Amino acid sequence: MGKKSSIPSSLTFEEPEQNDALMEKIFADIDDVPDKEPALEIPFSEDSSKKTRPSPVESVSGPDAELDLHGKTREEAIMMVQNFVMTCHAEELRSALIITGKGRKSGEQGPVLKREVQLWLERNGKQYLRDFLQAPPRFGGSGAIWLDFK
Repeated sequence: MGKKSSIPSSLTFEEPEQNDALMEKIFADIDDVPDKEPALEIPFSEDSSKKTRPSPVESVSGPDAELDLHGKTREEAIMMVQNFVMTCHAEELRSALIITGKGRKSGEQGPVLKREVQLWLERNGKQYLRDFLQAPPRFGGSGAIWLDFK
């Protein structure tokens, strides 16, 4: 067995009153901590007969359809997206999700499929889509695109 070290310890102990004050400050500021996902805010309306479509973030259930592009080439992905968007629109779906992936295997150029799909949607999606945006975190976040159909 070895000798005990005679190096003085640099540990200090705070007084209990300081701990109590610190804990009170932490709990007082807890409301300032942002959530990972925005809270649902449902406005109160006097006229409940008006039915409005929920935004993608408010959508409790998942999208009406999904398309996963993992492992696809650029050309394959664009053909699949075109067919998917047109089919979803024809079937009068409310929303859909295109999973592009986060592009971790794309190297320095970044996520290729996501960029190409977004470009296609910007150029060609106006007649089918109200909007498209990054999916909420629970549906893939930056690795997916949420589509909101007309």
